Amino acid sequence: MSAAHHLQSSGQEYLLLEKTATSGGLCRSMKSQGYIFDWSGHLFCPREPWVEAWIKELLDGNVMQFQRQSCVYIKGESIPFPLQAHLGKLPRREAIECLASFLLERAAGRDPQEGGTWPDWIRRSFGEALTRLFFFPYHKKLWGVPLDELSAEGTEWSVPRPTLEEVVDGALGGRNPMMGYNVDLSYPSHGGIEEIPKAMARGLREVRYLSRLQRVFWKEKQVVVQGHGKLGYRKMISTIPLSALLELLDPALEIESELNPTPRAVSIWVLNVGIKRPSASPYHWIYFPEKEFPFFRIGCYTSFGPHLAPPGRSSFYVEIPCHWVRGKSKHQVVEQALKAMVHSGILRSLQEVEIVLPVKIPVGYVIHDVARARWLPRVLTFLESYGIRCAGRYGAWGYGTMEHAIIQGREAARWALEE
Repeated sequence: MSAAHHLQSSGQEYLLLEKTATSGGLCRSMKSQGYIFDWSGHLFCPREPWVEAWIKELLDGNVMQFQRQSCVYIKGESIPFPLQAHLGKLPRREAIECLASFLLERAAGRDPQEGGTWPDWIRRSFGEALTRLFFFPYHKKLWGVPLDELSAEGTEWSVPRPTLEEVVDGALGGRNPMMGYNVDLSYPSHGGIEEIPKAMARGLREVRYLSRLQRVFWKEKQVVVQGHGKLGYRKMISTIPLSALLELLDPALEIESELNPTPRAVSIWVLNVGIKRPSASPYHWIYFPEKEFPFFRIGCYTSFGPHLAPPGRSSFYVEIPCHWVRGKSKHQVVEQALKAMVHSGILRSLQEVEIVLPVKIPVGYVIHDVARARWLPRVLTFLESYGIRCAGRYGAWGYGTMEHAIIQGREAARWALEE
Protein backbone atom coordinates (compact mmCIF):
# COMPACT_ATOMS: atom_id res chain seq x y z
CA MET A 1 0.00 0.00 0.00
CA SER A 2 2.91 2.32 0.70
CA ALA A 3 4.37 1.46 -2.71
CA ALA A 4 1.02 2.16 -4.37
CA HIS A 5 0.78 5.57 -2.70
CA HIS A 6 4.24 6.54 -3.89
CA LEU A 7 3.62 5.26 -7.41
CA GLN A 8 0.32 7.14 -7.57
CA SER A 9 1.92 10.40 -6.40
CA SER A 10 4.49 9.95 -9.20
CA GLY A 11 1.76 9.60 -11.83
CA GLN A 12 2.65 5.96 -12.49
CA GLU A 13 -0.03 3.42 -13.43
CA TYR A 14 -0.31 0.51 -11.00
CA LEU A 15 -2.72 -2.18 -9.85
CA LEU A 16 -2.86 -3.26 -6.18
CA LEU A 17 -4.21 -6.78 -5.74
CA GLU A 18 -5.49 -7.77 -2.29
CA LYS A 19 -6.17 -11.44 -1.54
CA THR A 20 -8.93 -10.71 0.99
CA ALA A 21 -11.89 -8.33 1.14
CA THR A 22 -9.91 -5.80 3.21
CA SER A 23 -6.55 -4.07 2.98
CA GLY A 24 -3.55 -4.46 5.22
CA GLY A 25 -2.75 -8.16 5.41
CA LEU A 26 -2.31 -9.15 9.07
CA CYS A 27 -2.77 -5.52 10.13
CA ARG A 28 -6.46 -6.21 10.68
CA SER A 29 -9.11 -5.86 13.37
CA MET A 30 -12.33 -7.67 14.22
CA LYS A 31 -15.30 -6.80 16.41
CA SER A 32 -17.33 -9.08 18.66
CA GLN A 33 -19.60 -8.45 21.66
CA GLY A 34 -18.40 -4.87 21.92
CA TYR A 35 -14.70 -5.80 21.83
CA ILE A 36 -12.23 -4.77 19.13
CA PHE A 37 -9.46 -7.31 18.64
CA ASP A 38 -6.48 -7.18 16.28
CA TRP A 39 -4.73 -10.08 14.64
CA SER A 40 -2.25 -10.11 17.54
CA GLY A 41 -0.61 -7.05 19.00
CA HIS A 42 0.10 -4.30 16.49
CA LEU A 43 1.54 -1.01 17.68
CA PHE A 44 3.01 1.68 15.47
CA CYS A 45 6.50 2.71 16.65
CA PRO A 46 7.71 5.43 14.27
CA ARG A 47 11.32 6.58 14.22
CA GLU A 48 11.45 8.29 10.82
CA PRO A 49 9.87 11.77 10.94
CA TRP A 50 8.36 11.52 7.45
CA VAL A 51 6.66 8.20 8.26
CA GLU A 52 5.22 9.54 11.52
CA ALA A 53 3.98 12.73 9.83
CA TRP A 54 2.38 10.80 6.96
CA ILE A 55 0.49 8.37 9.21
CA LYS A 56 -0.71 11.22 11.43
CA GLU A 57 -1.98 13.02 8.34
CA LEU A 58 -3.77 9.91 7.10
CA LEU A 59 -5.40 9.26 10.48
CA ASP A 60 -6.47 12.92 10.74
CA GLY A 61 -6.31 13.12 14.53
CA ASN A 62 -7.35 9.51 15.18
CA VAL A 63 -4.12 8.69 16.96
CA MET A 64 -2.81 8.59 20.51
CA GLN A 65 0.79 8.29 21.64
CA PHE A 66 2.29 6.73 24.75
CA GLN A 67 5.45 5.08 26.04
CA ARG A 68 5.96 1.35 26.33
CA GLN A 69 5.15 -0.44 29.56
CA SER A 70 6.46 -3.99 29.38
CA CYS A 71 7.94 -6.67 31.61
CA VAL A 72 9.31 -10.21 31.80
CA TYR A 73 7.45 -12.65 34.06
CA ILE A 74 10.08 -14.93 35.58
CA LYS A 75 10.56 -16.63 38.94
CA GLY A 76 7.06 -15.47 39.88
CA GLU A 77 8.01 -11.80 39.47
CA SER A 78 7.28 -9.12 36.87
CA ILE A 79 10.71 -7.69 35.97
CA PRO A 80 10.73 -4.45 33.95
CA PHE A 81 11.77 -4.83 30.32
CA PRO A 82 14.52 -5.10 29.23
CA LEU A 83 15.57 -7.70 31.79
CA GLN A 84 19.27 -7.14 31.05
CA ALA A 85 18.97 -3.58 32.38
CA HIS A 86 17.05 -4.57 35.55
CA LEU A 87 19.03 -7.46 37.03
CA GLY A 88 18.51 -6.07 40.53
CA LYS A 89 14.82 -7.00 40.32
CA LEU A 90 15.71 -10.71 40.09
CA PRO A 91 16.07 -12.90 43.18
CA ARG A 92 19.44 -12.15 44.80
CA ARG A 93 21.22 -15.32 43.68
CA GLU A 94 20.19 -14.97 40.03
CA ALA A 95 20.98 -11.26 40.06
CA ILE A 96 24.54 -11.86 41.28
CA GLU A 97 25.16 -14.69 38.80
CA CYS A 98 23.83 -12.67 35.85
CA LEU A 99 25.84 -9.57 36.75
CA ALA A 100 29.04 -11.55 37.33
CA SER A 101 28.84 -13.44 34.04
CA PHE A 102 28.00 -10.22 32.18
CA LEU A 103 31.06 -8.50 33.65
CA LEU A 104 33.27 -11.48 32.79
CA GLU A 105 32.04 -11.45 29.20
CA ARG A 106 32.66 -7.72 28.89
CA ALA A 107 36.14 -8.15 30.36
CA ALA A 108 36.89 -10.80 27.73
CA GLY A 109 36.21 -8.16 25.06
CA ARG A 110 34.86 -10.57 22.46
CA ASP A 111 32.91 -9.14 19.53
CA PRO A 112 29.35 -10.57 19.49
CA GLN A 113 29.27 -10.38 15.68
CA GLU A 114 32.20 -12.77 15.27
CA GLY A 115 30.46 -15.88 16.56
CA GLY A 116 28.15 -16.34 13.61
CA THR A 117 25.24 -18.02 15.37
CA TRP A 118 22.50 -16.47 17.46
CA PRO A 119 23.62 -18.26 20.70
CA ASP A 120 27.14 -16.87 20.22
CA TRP A 121 25.76 -13.35 19.83
CA ILE A 122 23.58 -13.63 22.94
CA ARG A 123 26.31 -15.11 25.14
CA ARG A 124 28.84 -12.49 24.10
CA SER A 125 26.33 -9.69 24.56
CA PHE A 126 24.91 -10.65 27.95
CA GLY A 127 26.93 -13.47 29.52
CA GLU A 128 26.18 -17.11 30.17
CA ALA A 129 23.94 -16.79 33.25
CA LEU A 130 21.34 -14.45 31.73
CA THR A 131 21.49 -16.44 28.50
CA ARG A 132 20.52 -19.62 30.39
CA LEU A 133 17.97 -17.91 32.62
CA PHE A 134 16.01 -15.97 30.00
CA PHE A 135 17.20 -15.87 26.40
CA PHE A 136 17.58 -19.60 25.73
CA PRO A 137 14.26 -20.69 27.33
CA TYR A 138 12.34 -17.88 25.68
CA HIS A 139 13.73 -18.45 22.21
CA LYS A 140 13.52 -22.24 22.41
CA LYS A 141 9.82 -21.77 23.07
CA LEU A 142 9.39 -19.19 20.30
CA TRP A 143 11.38 -20.79 17.46
CA GLY A 144 11.00 -24.52 18.04
CA VAL A 145 14.32 -25.34 16.33
CA PRO A 146 17.81 -26.02 17.76
CA LEU A 147 19.20 -22.60 18.67
CA ASP A 148 22.56 -23.37 17.04
CA GLU A 149 20.73 -23.30 13.70
CA LEU A 150 19.78 -19.65 14.20
CA SER A 151 21.68 -16.61 12.99
CA ALA A 152 21.75 -13.23 14.73
CA GLU A 153 21.72 -11.48 11.37
CA GLY A 154 18.45 -9.67 10.83
CA THR A 155 17.08 -9.81 14.40
CA GLU A 156 19.92 -8.50 16.58
CA TRP A 157 18.80 -4.89 16.03
CA SER A 158 15.62 -5.59 18.01
CA VAL A 159 17.40 -6.71 21.22
CA PRO A 160 18.38 -3.82 23.54
CA ARG A 161 22.08 -3.84 24.46
CA PRO A 162 22.56 -1.62 27.51
CA THR A 163 25.96 -0.16 28.29
CA LEU A 164 28.15 -1.48 31.10
CA GLU A 165 27.07 1.45 33.27
CA GLU A 166 23.38 0.79 32.59
CA VAL A 167 23.66 -2.91 33.44
CA VAL A 168 25.47 -2.18 36.72
CA ASP A 169 22.98 0.57 37.56
CA GLY A 170 20.08 -1.82 36.91
CA ALA A 171 21.73 -4.49 39.05
CA LEU A 172 21.96 -1.96 41.91
CA GLY A 173 18.24 -1.18 41.68
CA GLY A 174 18.14 1.52 39.02
CA ARG A 175 15.33 1.62 36.46
CA ASN A 176 16.24 1.75 32.78
CA PRO A 177 13.00 1.08 30.88
CA MET A 178 13.44 3.37 27.89
CA MET A 179 15.60 1.15 25.70
CA GLY A 180 14.94 -0.47 22.35
CA TYR A 181 13.25 0.43 19.09
CA ASN A 182 9.70 0.40 20.47
CA VAL A 183 9.79 2.90 23.34
CA ASP A 184 7.42 5.44 21.75
CA LEU A 185 4.19 3.88 20.54
CA SER A 186 1.13 5.03 18.61
CA TYR A 187 -2.34 3.51 18.18
CA PRO A 188 -5.68 4.73 16.81
CA SER A 189 -7.76 6.57 19.42
CA HIS A 190 -10.90 4.92 18.05
CA GLY A 191 -11.12 1.62 16.20
CA GLY A 192 -8.36 -0.98 16.04
CA ILE A 193 -5.04 -1.09 14.21
CA GLU A 194 -6.95 -1.65 10.95
CA GLU A 195 -7.68 2.09 10.95
CA ILE A 196 -4.18 2.64 9.52
CA PRO A 197 -4.53 0.46 6.38
CA LYS A 198 -8.13 1.67 5.96
CA ALA A 199 -6.87 5.25 5.91
CA MET A 200 -4.17 4.30 3.41
CA ALA A 201 -6.66 2.52 1.16
CA ARG A 202 -8.99 5.53 0.96
CA GLY A 203 -6.45 7.46 -1.06
CA LEU A 204 -5.71 4.73 -3.59
CA ARG A 205 -7.39 4.60 -7.00
CA GLU A 206 -6.44 1.15 -8.27
CA VAL A 207 -7.19 -1.54 -5.67
CA ARG A 208 -8.84 -4.87 -6.43
CA TYR A 209 -10.04 -7.03 -3.54
CA LEU A 210 -10.58 -10.80 -3.41
CA SER A 211 -7.80 -11.12 -5.98
CA ARG A 212 -5.64 -14.07 -5.03
CA LEU A 213 -2.39 -14.59 -6.90
CA GLN A 214 -2.52 -18.09 -8.41
CA ARG A 215 0.50 -18.42 -10.71
CA VAL A 216 3.55 -16.37 -11.70
CA PHE A 217 5.09 -16.93 -15.14
CA TRP A 218 8.20 -14.97 -14.25
CA LYS A 219 10.03 -15.44 -17.54
CA GLU A 220 7.09 -13.99 -19.50
CA LYS A 221 6.25 -11.38 -16.79
CA GLN A 222 2.68 -12.60 -16.52
CA VAL A 223 0.53 -13.65 -13.56
CA VAL A 224 -2.75 -15.48 -13.13
CA VAL A 225 -5.03 -13.75 -10.61
CA GLN A 226 -8.33 -15.02 -9.25
CA GLY A 227 -11.16 -13.08 -10.91
CA HIS A 228 -8.85 -11.38 -13.41
CA GLY A 229 -7.30 -14.19 -15.42
CA LYS A 230 -3.85 -13.63 -16.91
CA LEU A 231 -2.28 -10.19 -16.49
CA GLY A 232 1.01 -8.82 -17.74
CA TYR A 233 3.34 -6.54 -15.81
CA ARG A 234 6.49 -4.53 -16.31
CA LYS A 235 7.50 -4.80 -12.67
CA MET A 236 5.85 -6.58 -9.77
CA ILE A 237 6.12 -5.85 -6.05
CA SER A 238 5.31 -8.91 -3.96
CA THR A 239 4.45 -8.67 -0.25
CA ILE A 240 2.99 -12.16 0.17
CA PRO A 241 5.21 -14.53 2.17
CA LEU A 242 8.26 -15.43 0.09
CA SER A 243 7.60 -19.10 0.85
CA ALA A 244 4.19 -18.77 -0.86
CA LEU A 245 5.59 -16.82 -3.82
CA LEU A 246 8.22 -19.49 -4.51
CA GLU A 247 5.45 -22.11 -4.73
CA LEU A 248 3.62 -20.04 -7.37
CA LEU A 249 6.60 -19.56 -9.70
CA ASP A 250 6.27 -21.33 -13.05
CA PRO A 251 8.71 -22.77 -13.86
CA ALA A 252 9.97 -23.49 -10.37
CA LEU A 253 13.00 -21.50 -9.34
CA GLU A 254 16.27 -23.34 -9.80
CA ILE A 255 19.28 -22.08 -7.88
CA GLU A 256 22.57 -23.85 -7.26
CA SER A 257 21.75 -26.94 -5.20
CA GLU A 258 23.67 -25.84 -2.12
CA LEU A 259 21.78 -22.53 -2.10
CA ASN A 260 18.27 -23.81 -2.70
CA PRO A 261 15.81 -21.63 -0.76
CA THR A 262 14.56 -23.30 2.42
CA PRO A 263 12.21 -20.73 4.01
CA ARG A 264 11.02 -21.69 7.48
CA ALA A 265 8.60 -19.83 9.72
CA VAL A 266 6.84 -20.16 13.07
CA SER A 267 3.07 -20.52 12.99
CA ILE A 268 1.26 -19.04 15.98
CA TRP A 269 -2.09 -19.18 17.70
CA VAL A 270 -3.37 -15.81 18.86
CA LEU A 271 -6.10 -16.07 21.48
CA ASN A 272 -8.11 -12.86 21.79
CA VAL A 273 -9.55 -12.86 25.30
CA GLY A 274 -12.12 -10.53 26.84
CA ILE A 275 -12.73 -10.54 30.59
CA LYS A 276 -15.29 -9.03 32.97
CA ARG A 277 -12.90 -6.75 34.85
CA PRO A 278 -11.55 -3.27 34.08
CA SER A 279 -7.86 -2.26 34.05
CA ALA A 280 -6.67 -5.87 34.32
CA SER A 281 -3.04 -5.09 33.41
CA PRO A 282 -0.85 -1.97 33.34
CA TYR A 283 1.45 -3.56 30.74
CA HIS A 284 1.22 -3.35 26.98
CA TRP A 285 2.81 -6.79 26.83
CA ILE A 286 4.57 -9.38 29.02
CA TYR A 287 7.19 -11.98 28.05
CA PHE A 288 6.97 -15.53 29.43
CA PRO A 289 10.16 -17.63 29.05
CA GLU A 290 9.28 -20.46 31.45
CA LYS A 291 8.06 -23.88 30.31
CA GLU A 292 4.89 -24.03 32.39
CA PHE A 293 3.36 -21.28 30.27
CA PRO A 294 2.42 -22.28 26.70
CA PHE A 295 2.46 -18.65 25.54
CA PHE A 296 5.62 -16.67 24.92
CA ARG A 297 3.90 -13.30 25.18
CA ILE A 298 0.64 -11.80 26.39
CA GLY A 299 -0.43 -8.27 25.55
CA CYS A 300 -3.26 -6.18 26.91
CA TYR A 301 -5.34 -4.42 24.24
CA THR A 302 -7.09 -2.22 26.79
CA SER A 303 -3.77 -0.82 27.94
CA PHE A 304 -3.51 0.56 24.37
CA GLY A 305 -6.90 2.23 24.83
CA PRO A 306 -10.04 1.53 26.89
CA HIS A 307 -12.16 1.93 23.75
CA LEU A 308 -11.11 -1.58 22.68
CA ALA A 309 -13.47 -3.23 25.18
CA PRO A 310 -16.94 -2.51 26.59
CA PRO A 311 -17.12 -0.48 29.81
CA GLY A 312 -15.88 -2.42 32.82
CA ARG A 313 -14.02 -4.94 30.66
CA SER A 314 -10.41 -5.75 29.68
CA SER A 315 -8.97 -7.61 26.70
CA PHE A 316 -5.78 -9.51 25.90
CA TYR A 317 -3.93 -11.14 23.04
CA VAL A 318 -2.17 -14.40 23.91
CA GLU A 319 0.55 -15.63 21.53
CA ILE A 320 1.31 -19.35 21.43
CA PRO A 321 3.73 -21.10 19.03
CA CYS A 322 1.90 -23.87 17.19
CA HIS A 323 4.83 -26.25 17.65
CA TRP A 324 4.58 -25.80 21.43
CA VAL A 325 1.02 -27.18 21.43
CA ARG A 326 1.43 -29.60 18.53
CA GLY A 327 -1.17 -32.37 18.57
CA LYS A 328 -3.65 -30.40 20.69
CA SER A 329 -7.08 -29.35 19.45
CA LYS A 330 -8.14 -25.71 19.39
CA HIS A 331 -10.27 -26.34 22.47
CA GLN A 332 -7.31 -27.87 24.33
CA VAL A 333 -5.05 -24.96 23.35
CA VAL A 334 -7.57 -22.46 24.70
CA GLU A 335 -8.14 -24.44 27.90
CA GLN A 336 -4.42 -24.82 28.61
CA ALA A 337 -3.73 -21.15 27.94
CA LEU A 338 -6.53 -19.85 30.14
CA LYS A 339 -5.44 -22.04 33.04
CA ALA A 340 -1.88 -20.76 32.61
CA MET A 341 -3.18 -17.19 32.64
CA VAL A 342 -4.78 -17.92 36.01
CA HIS A 343 -1.51 -19.47 37.22
CA SER A 344 0.38 -16.31 36.21
CA GLY A 345 -2.08 -14.07 38.03
CA ILE A 346 -3.29 -12.26 34.92
CA LEU A 347 -6.69 -13.88 35.38
CA ARG A 348 -8.21 -14.22 38.84
CA SER A 349 -10.37 -17.14 37.74
CA LEU A 350 -11.75 -18.77 34.62
CA GLN A 351 -15.19 -17.42 35.50
CA GLU A 352 -14.22 -13.87 34.55
CA VAL A 353 -13.53 -14.88 30.92
CA GLU A 354 -16.31 -13.55 28.68
CA ILE A 355 -15.06 -14.25 25.16
CA VAL A 356 -12.18 -16.10 23.45
CA LEU A 357 -11.58 -15.68 19.72
CA PRO A 358 -8.64 -17.81 18.49
CA VAL A 359 -6.83 -16.84 15.29
CA LYS A 360 -4.18 -18.99 13.63
CA ILE A 361 -1.41 -17.22 11.71
CA PRO A 362 0.45 -19.72 9.46
CA VAL A 363 3.44 -17.42 8.90
CA GLY A 364 4.00 -15.44 12.08
CA TYR A 365 7.77 -15.21 12.54
CA VAL A 366 10.41 -15.89 9.92
CA ILE A 367 13.06 -18.28 11.23
CA HIS A 368 16.40 -16.57 10.73
CA ASP A 369 18.47 -19.72 10.38
CA VAL A 370 22.06 -19.79 9.19
CA ALA A 371 21.01 -21.15 5.79
CA ARG A 372 18.72 -18.14 5.23
CA ALA A 373 21.68 -15.75 5.32
CA ARG A 374 23.20 -17.67 2.39
CA TRP A 375 20.25 -18.26 0.05
CA LEU A 376 18.04 -15.22 0.66
CA PRO A 377 20.21 -12.54 -1.01
CA ARG A 378 20.69 -14.77 -4.05
CA VAL A 379 16.97 -15.44 -4.41
CA LEU A 380 15.93 -11.79 -3.98
CA THR A 381 18.57 -10.63 -6.48
CA PHE A 382 17.52 -13.30 -8.97
CA LEU A 383 13.84 -12.34 -8.74
CA GLU A 384 14.66 -8.66 -9.16
CA SER A 385 16.55 -9.47 -12.34
CA TYR A 386 13.21 -10.72 -13.70
CA GLY A 387 11.23 -7.70 -12.50
CA ILE A 388 9.96 -8.98 -9.14
CA ARG A 389 10.73 -6.97 -6.00
CA CYS A 390 9.97 -8.69 -2.68
CA ALA A 391 9.16 -6.26 0.11
CA GLY A 392 7.69 -6.17 3.59
CA ARG A 393 8.23 -8.37 6.60
CA TYR A 394 7.15 -11.57 4.89
CA GLY A 395 7.77 -10.63 1.28
CA ALA A 396 11.45 -9.97 1.95
CA TRP A 397 11.46 -12.83 4.48
CA GLY A 398 12.78 -10.92 7.47
CA TYR A 399 11.77 -9.20 10.66
CA GLY A 400 10.42 -5.68 10.79
CA THR A 401 7.84 -3.23 12.02
CA MET A 402 4.97 -1.48 10.25
CA GLU A 403 7.31 1.46 9.74
CA HIS A 404 9.85 -0.82 8.05
CA ALA A 405 7.11 -2.01 5.68
CA ILE A 406 6.17 1.58 4.82
CA ILE A 407 9.80 2.47 4.11
CA GLN A 408 10.33 -0.66 2.01
CA GLY A 409 7.21 0.25 0.07
CA ARG A 410 8.68 3.64 -0.85
CA GLU A 411 11.96 1.98 -1.85
CA ALA A 412 10.09 -0.59 -3.96
CA ALA A 413 8.15 2.19 -5.72
CA ARG A 414 11.38 3.98 -6.56
CA TRP A 415 12.74 0.71 -7.95
CA ALA A 416 9.58 0.24 -10.03
CA LEU A 417 9.98 3.72 -11.52
CA GLU A 418 13.46 2.92 -12.75
CA GLU A 419 13.79 2.10 -16.44
